[in-house]
Amino acid sequence: MQIPSGSQTFTEELLVDEIADTKIEHLAYVGPNEQTVTLSDGYVSMFLFVSGHGSIYADSVTHKLTPESIAIPMNEISRVQFEVPEGEELHFLRFTKKLSAQDLEDLKSFPEENKYKLFFTRFEDCEPYTEKIKSPNTISRTVLPADIVPRVSLGTVEAMGPDEVGAHEHPMLDQLFLGLSDNDIVVHADNASTQLKQYALLHIPIGSSHWVSVGENKKMNYMWMDFFLTKEGQEWLKTHKPVSNDKSD
Repeated sequence: MQIPSGSQTFTEELLVDEIADTKIEHLAYVGPNEQTVTLSDGYVSMFLFVSGHGSIYADSVTHKLTPESIAIPMNEISRVQFEVPEGEELHFLRFTKKLSAQDLEDLKSFPEENKYKLFFTRFEDCEPYTEKIKSPNTISRTVLPADIVPRVSLGTVEAMGPDEVGAHEHPMLDQLFLGLSDNDIVVHADNASTQLKQYALLHIPIGSSHWVSVGENKKMNYMWMDFFLTKEGQEWLKTHKPVSNDKSD
């Protein structure tokens, strides 16, 4: 992730038109820097911070930004401000997703405790879960649960190799993988395989049989991002069992 010499800001679009109604951008600000981002009605913006430090302001809410954290302005927030101190270089991804008419209706019925002005969390603070396709050595966390952003859920997977995530399919969603710090895995989909390193972004072919492997002394540390085609498709998330309530064999 390199910013052109002398530049204070940087923007590039990624995976153009690969996820329906969703624009993906890599943004970076070099401190000292203050930037305002305007948000559009009928869209939701998700900001995933991958390196550097700064602050985000949304109306009366403020959070300190650290690597591997997420912020999502909600509840009719029209703009957010970023502040990056001198000596810092803040890199993050912005996902701008258009909300369908059904999404807007569903938002009204979401639980009140999920109607944040600014949803914010660090990945490491999120609730762990287990899944049959993963080994006991794997630490999985739900970063964005259902019923906060319509038809979107995010989580992380971490383990030291050798290990793997077993083969599975999910034709009800589009999925992205984002390599987090020190990630060094191989992603397999049907008959294809590719290496995924830190800060790389990968689109899993919808409906493909896919799995992940990590070699000896290498680290698995990636985020999955599920973009469901329908609200009903989110039933898939029931395969994730919170650790505190897991009574499986």
